[in-house]
Amino acid sequence: MPKPSERGAFEHPQKSPFTIEKYDSSWEKDYMKKLEEDPAVVKWTKNHNIRIPYVDDAGYRKHFEPDFLIEFTDGVKEIHEVKGSHLMNRETELKANAAKLFCAARKMKFKLITK
Repeated sequence: MPKPSERGAFEHPQKSPFTIEKYDSSWEKDYMKKLEEDPAVVKWTKNHNIRIPYVDDAGYRKHFEPDFLIEFTDGVKEIHEVKGSHLMNRETELKANAAKLFCAARKMKFKLITK
């Protein structure tokens, strides 16, 4: 069963360039804590201004803003999207495929984190 949605502010993260990172769900907040504790993570943020274009099944051009931009100790940069399993649908699949192409063109990686 999905956790209730919870919006808020994660204050004073050590690995973010910002003093506050806003989250849109309790899953995102939990993931922020995990990123803070991961010794392989150098930097992370939700405040990255990345907009990834994609086309939906009806042919409409859309975009989405992925959840996290993360940099690791080895210099690798990744975009992570946190989704509840109840939100795994065709739209999420289209977004993920677009994100993989976006990242590949920039020598980055994309990961879909499901709960």
